[in-house]
Amino acid sequence: MMNEKQLANMLDDMMKDTKRGNLNWKMQIEATDDLDDDLKERFEKDGIEWVVDECFVEYTCTWRGNDFCMISYEHVLSFEDQTRMTCLIFLPPMGMRYFDVTELAPYAVNADAYLSSKVHILWETLMELFRTDPTRCRLTVIDPMKN
Repeated sequence: MMNEKQLANMLDDMMKDTKRGNLNWKMQIEATDDLDDDLKERFEKDGIEWVVDECFVEYTCTWRGNDFCMISYEHVLSFEDQTRMTCLIFLPPMGMRYFDVTELAPYAVNADAYLSSKVHILWETLMELFRTDPTRCRLTVIDPMKN
């Protein structure tokens, strides 16, 4: 299994190849942030009822002849002006398409702050690529209410 430093370096190289026009991507996103708060999960801790938002993003491509699949997961707790966020990174096999933390757990990579920032930069890079050249970055948004 790849460690966080290896994955961060690999993502740097992949972003360079993407910017050069040599790498195309597919992304799938399932997020709850657009749902009404009434439909969101709640979490109580220390007498505070937090609103839970979740976001899964699957990144796939074929890079240097090998299939690549990475799934990021953000778990965001909100209460008034307070926000607490946890970010997890997974490297599951290509055939695994579950947006479920329990199912993905065996494929977790230790997501330190440096790796989390690299994944965020990849997200920004691919969203810009989708806006400018959607043939190079296909995007699918999954409705969380249909799962």
